[in-house]
Amino acid sequence: MAKQANMKRIHKVTVKRMCDESPDTSWLGEYANDPTSEFSIDRAHDLECPRQTYNRPTEAINLLERVMVHIRNVKDAHCSTVKNRTDAEKEIDMDIWSSYDDAEDICIDASTEIEEECTCGFSGHWDNRTYRYFNPSFNYVDAKGRAKDLTPDEVRKYARQDYERMEGLNSQQWGFIGIRAEADVLIPTGATANGCFVSQEITSGGLWGIESDSDAGHFAEVEKEELAELEAQLHAIGFSKRAIAAAFKDVEHVEE
Repeated sequence: MAKQANMKRIHKVTVKRMCDESPDTSWLGEYANDPTSEFSIDRAHDLECPRQTYNRPTEAINLLERVMVHIRNVKDAHCSTVKNRTDAEKEIDMDIWSSYDDAEDICIDASTEIEEECTCGFSGHWDNRTYRYFNPSFNYVDAKGRAKDLTPDEVRKYARQDYERMEGLNSQQWGFIGIRAEADVLIPTGATANGCFVSQEITSGGLWGIESDSDAGHFAEVEKEELAELEAQLHAIGFSKRAIAAAFKDVEHVEE
């Protein structure tokens, strides 16, 4: 019995959930001072504001552009006959051309007003101490900011979802954690007659970047995998399956 008392043993096994203080969030997208594509979100405006690129009133703008093209075509057709006109007729033409120009300017002003319209009163989440734009992940756009393997509507949809997710992270509605299994192993020193031991910590590799609001089943699966890895490490340093099984009967769960 004295021999067994002075053998190394597993004092306790713990599964820890720890805050991941430096997670990689690039898969969600990135904040920046400048937009990188037409799918970027301007944080200075509400998500429903027409100033957002994905809310651009394309149909109205395209209609005005077609009207401007028609005005130019009519003006060009009229100008093509100017050589055969009298001075008096040319003077009248100047008034007509001026009217064409005025009509085109009206269309340009209307298109600019529609495109620059703001319905939120600059009421987004942004202030000048933070990045103004949220740029979508390269999962959705290429290096030139073009939709990649998705339709533009799909990119807009996913970019908005990721933006709202990232904003939730910033407001601490959720976070990232890591899960690791640890074993506190007692190893006898040279003074075995005195029953002296040193404590050594054996750990699994740990899995990080886990979303804190994941479902319970996901947490349970990760913990199971980490415990299995720890079990293999303990077996590799000489602990028997019986000793490991006994220690794993009472696993402590800790959140840090």
